[in-house]
Amino acid sequence: MSDALGRCPSGFLIGMGGALTMALPGYWHDVYIGAVSVFLLFIMAQRFFGDASYAIIGPYLAAVWPNRLRASGMGFSYGIGNLGKIIGPLGLALIVGSSNYVSPKVTLDALFPALLFLAFWYGQAGLMCVRLGFETKGRPSRRSTAL
Repeated sequence: MSDALGRCPSGFLIGMGGALTMALPGYWHDVYIGAVSVFLLFIMAQRFFGDASYAIIGPYLAAVWPNRLRASGMGFSYGIGNLGKIIGPLGLALIVGSSNYVSPKVTLDALFPALLFLAFWYGQAGLMCVRLGFETKGRPSRRSTAL
């Protein structure tokens, strides 16, 4: 998809799809189609978007950095992205009212607000792709210039 549409439009679609499929299971957590939970169906669909984002992130980060900074730039980018490993559980713990910030326990009442919190971050990632990102599709590799 990223080769056909471009990295930024693909990132937008992945982010918005992830946000939608993260918010809807919280809203429809008690709905069933026959014996199948709609919550489970949407969570499985959401994992498609969550995992598919790496098919966009990898090629984009490899193309956006100049050759001499590529390894350091990609490492720095992944490191900044790992801040989500702190913000996510902390934000969830604050939303659900848990005193355990490392492993918050979600009650059924806090399910929808918690999933909306996570959906917000997927949506932000999609929006940042089109607001701040620049398209790398079809561009030659960025070469560093000698000083």
